[in-house]
Amino acid sequence: MNDYLLHPEDCMLMVVDIQERLYDAMEKGFREVFLRNSTILLETAAAFGIPIIVSEQYPKGLGTTLPEVKSRLGTAPRYEKLAFSCCRDAAIKAALDASARKKVIVAGIEAHVCVFQTVIDLLGAGYRVTVADDAVCSRRASDRSTALFEMGRAGALLYSTEMIAFALLEKAGTPQFKQLSPLFR
Repeated sequence: MNDYLLHPEDCMLMVVDIQERLYDAMEKGFREVFLRNSTILLETAAAFGIPIIVSEQYPKGLGTTLPEVKSRLGTAPRYEKLAFSCCRDAAIKAALDASARKKVIVAGIEAHVCVFQTVIDLLGAGYRVTVADDAVCSRRASDRSTALFEMGRAGALLYSTEMIAFALLEKAGTPQFKQLSPLFR
């Protein structure tokens, strides 16, 4: 059952391609929720010192990471990539391999392209993957739901942002709880 639990010392957060032009093309009725939840995951990772890996798909054409995300990255590096899967980029793969952490929480754009391919590759490499199902987005709701279904079928855990945050928190009364609890009101 430990595979279903998240402990800060075991996890890293992968933020996939939350970029200007991609974000503008996302499903209009969902993108604000997506961005809010993505920033909550970043705040949660920062509160626990969870390493963050950020990718940018062809930033010359698609823009850089959104300012709302960039402002919460601290010193986390951003990796430019051309491959859809983050795992097929040598620098990102090296960053993953350098970490002793075997659980990866994933958020980003697009659920059915870069997020999906990254999750499948992470699972294939032996990582335990948790997809924040309300912090991934696509241009169409049907693509997002299909991608989530298939990632779950492949073995990824599909948790909401709140499930992830509270799993990492484990209990009330801690400094992290006091810091993060306003985000859930």
